[in-house]
Amino acid sequence: MSAERVAEALLGWRVWRIADERLHAVVWGHEWPVRARFAAQCEDAPSALWGHGEPAEAHAAPHWGCECGVYAFKHREAAELLAREKVDGGTLVLGRVSLWGRVIESELGYRAEFAYPYDLFLLGGTDEEAHSLRRAYAVDVSLAPAVRQLHSGRG
Repeated sequence: MSAERVAEALLGWRVWRIADERLHAVVWGHEWPVRARFAAQCEDAPSALWGHGEPAEAHAAPHWGCECGVYAFKHREAAELLAREKVDGGTLVLGRVSLWGRVIESELGYRAEFAYPYDLFLLGGTDEEAHSLRRAYAVDVSLAPAVRQLHSGRG
């Protein structure tokens, strides 16, 4: 079941990586701007490969007929599971994110038009990394134990 909200900001959970003292989306790698909202844009439209060779109509993100938008989970446990899947030796960041503008709600989470970090937990990070993120994003940053990799074997 999905619903659309536009009137109030919501909080969701996300996972990021740290690179060059900035937050980067753990799945697509987009850098999150410092002290400015992250504005979702659809990167699938317009495309000559969409449908039957017809370009897709440009649209604002998120859109019901697309997968665009800023993703966030409703529950911390779901974001922690994603973090365990993405462990690769670098510092991961688990955190809450404010979501606003057009927000499409689904069973597990949200896709939003705009987002900004609300508070962050460095999973195995250092005091220096925490200080750097606090200074850059002007949000609370806490140290937390590193997560263990979800799959440790091969095959």
